[in-house]
Amino acid sequence: MWMIIIPLVGGYIFAAKKPDWVARLPVAAISNASLILLLLVMGARLGANPQVVSKLGRIGGQALLMAVSAVIGSTFFLYLLGLLLPKAKAQGDGGDAQQAQGPAGFKLTFLLLGSVVVGFFLGLTIAKGMAPLLTEAATWVLGLLLLGVGLDLGGASQAFAGLKQLGLTVILIPAGIMAGSILGGVLTALISGLSWQEGAAVASGFGWYSLSSVLISEIHSPLLGALAFLANVLRELIAIIITPLIARLLGPVAAIGPAGATAMDVMLPVIARSTGKEYVPLAFFAGAVLSLAVPVCVNFFLSIMH
Repeated sequence: MWMIIIPLVGGYIFAAKKPDWVARLPVAAISNASLILLLLVMGARLGANPQVVSKLGRIGGQALLMAVSAVIGSTFFLYLLGLLLPKAKAQGDGGDAQQAQGPAGFKLTFLLLGSVVVGFFLGLTIAKGMAPLLTEAATWVLGLLLLGVGLDLGGASQAFAGLKQLGLTVILIPAGIMAGSILGGVLTALISGLSWQEGAAVASGFGWYSLSSVLISEIHSPLLGALAFLANVLRELIAIIITPLIARLLGPVAAIGPAGATAMDVMLPVIARSTGKEYVPLAFFAGAVLSLAVPVCVNFFLSIMH
C-alpha cells in the first residue's frame, strides 16, 4: 500500500512545489517506459498461468459486460448531475492539457496493448522460469510509474484554475463517475459469479487498464487482473465510439462519463471535439481525480474481502 501512496503523493507535492525542476525531467518517457515494462510482465504472468489461459474466453464476456455497465452507470449519474447543476461552464481553453496527448495518445494505447500481447506469448514460451524475478521487479517499476503520475498531476495544477467559479460542485463530476462505475461493477459481479468486492475493484480501474490490472494482479490474482485489463480496455474503446453521440443526445456533462480516468489524456481530444473547449478543464479535472482514486479504491475493495 505504501509503495503506491508514497511515490504518488510525493511526486505530486514535488511537482507542485518545484515545477521548474520537473519541467527538465523526461517524465512522459519514464512513465511510458514503466507502463510498457509493467504490461510486459503482466502479460508474461498471464501466459505462464494455465488457469488464466484456459478461462480467457469466459472472462472476455465478463469484461464486456463490466465495461458496458460501467459506461452506462457513469453516463446516467452525470446526466442526472447535468440536470441538477447550474449551467456554468469551465473557463480556460485547456490548451496545455489537450496538447499533451492527441493522436500520440492513441498510438500509446496500441503500443501498450501490444506489450501485453508480446508478454503473453513470452509467458507461454520462454518466460516461465523468470516469473518470480519479474514480479519483484514489477513492484519497483510500479512505484516509478506512480511517481511519474504524481509529477504529471502536480505539474498540471494550472489547468484547474478555471474551475474555481464552479466551487465545490465540481467534485460531483468525478464522484458521479466513480459511483456509476462501481455500481455497474457490483451489479455485473452479482450476475457473473464474482464477489461484489471483486466487481467493485475491477470497475475502480475507471478505464485506466494498465495501472488497475497490474495492481489487481499483484494484490489479488492474475486472473482478476486479466479481467480488469480487458474490461477497462473495452471501456476506453466504447468511450471513443459513443462520446460524440452522448454529447449530442444527453449533453456535454454526461459525455465526460464514459471516459473515466482517461478523460485527462487519451479521451481528452475526443471530449473537446464533442463538447467544446470550455469543457476541457472540467474533463481534465475529473480524469485527474479518478486517476488518483484508482489505487485507493482498488486497494480498499480488495482489502475488505473476507
